[in-house]
Amino acid sequence: MMLGTEGGEGFVVKVRGLPWSCSADEVQRFFSDCKIQNGAQGIRFIYTREGRPSGEAFVELESEDEVKLALKKDRETMGHRYVEVFKSNNVEMDWVLKHTGPNSPDTANDGFVRLRGLPFGCSKEEIVQFFSGISRSLRAVGLKLELTMIHHESLWPCSGQVPMTDLGLAEGITALAEELALRG
Repeated sequence: MMLGTEGGEGFVVKVRGLPWSCSADEVQRFFSDCKIQNGAQGIRFIYTREGRPSGEAFVELESEDEVKLALKKDRETMGHRYVEVFKSNNVEMDWVLKHTGPNSPDTANDGFVRLRGLPFGCSKEEIVQFFSGISRSLRAVGLKLELTMIHHESLWPCSGQVPMTDLGLAEGITALAEELALRG
């Protein structure tokens, strides 16, 4: 049983697949059968770290019955897109809204270098070599390095962070590679 707002859980659904240009009025029309708490103010859009709409939002509803009605809208279309609707709560909504968007403490100036689109056969040594010429200039900025290989976990299972405090970037990459080799 979902608790009321006073219990901290609230009556919330998460919506995914919204058009990026979607407005609160359009979300209200999509959920026209449901009573949204505080009207348009009960619709909380999620933004990317660059400040662009993510296509997701939280909708605060007035009761558990309204949540059930909203869940029936799952996979209905808005324009040319189908929209997914999931049961959520205030705790998840508050956490996501706090940790996303351009002013999030998790994303603003986080000091990470993220490597994406690496070639399939890219080795740790090649990454170290790539950064070896600029490690001193990056060290002065105090950067951290994050390596993520999502699609090739069997090849290189990691999502690590190397704090660049006393290490140069190349040394940090090497330290991460050695740590991962021990885990692997």
